Amino acid sequence: MSLSIRLVRAVIQAVQRSHFRTIIKTMAFLLIALILTLSMKAPTVNAAHEESTPNAGAYQFQVGSFKVATISDGLLTLPPLPTYAPTADPIEVERAMVERFWSPSDLSLYFNATYVDTGAHQVLIDTGAGIELGAGLAKLTQNLRSIGVQPQDIDTVIITHAHPDHLGGVVSLDGQLTFPNARYYISAAEWQFWTTPTIDLSSLIIPEAFKQGIVASAQKHLGAIANKVSQFQPNQEIVPGITAIAAPGHTPGQSALQIKSEASQLMVTADVFFNEAFDLEHPEWQTGFDFNPQQAAETRRRLLDQVTQDRTMVSAYHMPFPAVGHIRVRGDRYEWEPTLWQFEP
Repeated sequence: MSLSIRLVRAVIQAVQRSHFRTIIKTMAFLLIALILTLSMKAPTVNAAHEESTPNAGAYQFQVGSFKVATISDGLLTLPPLPTYAPTADPIEVERAMVERFWSPSDLSLYFNATYVDTGAHQVLIDTGAGIELGAGLAKLTQNLRSIGVQPQDIDTVIITHAHPDHLGGVVSLDGQLTFPNARYYISAAEWQFWTTPTIDLSSLIIPEAFKQGIVASAQKHLGAIANKVSQFQPNQEIVPGITAIAAPGHTPGQSALQIKSEASQLMVTADVFFNEAFDLEHPEWQTGFDFNPQQAAETRRRLLDQVTQDRTMVSAYHMPFPAVGHIRVRGDRYEWEPTLWQFEP
């Protein structure tokens, strides 16, 4: 018999005997018993059944008076060999990854666009992959909205180069322009290469089907913006405060972007390097996507030497989110120092 039932019976018996004080005491005990019973039966929270909340997909910070944000389009996990270090010693590749506590068989490749509010323009540097590379991506617009920016607010889109992971977000799933009110900017060398009738990607160390996919994606997305595009030259200021820097090799006309406001600056490096284990520790390594590997390595050294000498903050498209930090020289190699996280932008 439960404690609650016994107490109820005691109350009835006390009433029958007219023991008023006993009734009061018994009712008090009954109330305590009820509270204890309810507390013991209260459901426990199982964290495994709670609806998970994703981590932030946008990181905001300042460059002078400019409001800047890294906007994640998602990430892919894929084998590092042979695509991302095709000419490297596999043992050295594994050592570089294990040293950083990474699985040697899984390379995490992040996709990080850059948003800049200059006060006069709302600029997006690269558009993510859209649906070109699978379901793990295409998170750019939802992460933009998380900081209060709608796709129609973007008036300037700068494309660093025409690979699908940087260009694929130009056209949305419904076939319409994702950023309908934007003017699009791409280097003249990049535009001319990808819009010629025949495109030779024989120097890329990737499967032939992938090469064909890159060409098809470039022609599809560049074709969609043909009447809204402006071509720029190296060292040209695209909008006030954002200047193009030539960074060829990965593609013929790849551009980095130098963002300056007041006494601060940020270098958006596109695919000059991919991650610290490969391109910073081994700047001579190439990727299977490099159009001209030797030129890509020379560009990498030139820009890395520039940002280390000037102590310029860097935003690197494929580095771990939020992909913002500084680079320092260690002998003939480079090291990545992530920026300290700011809770208030």
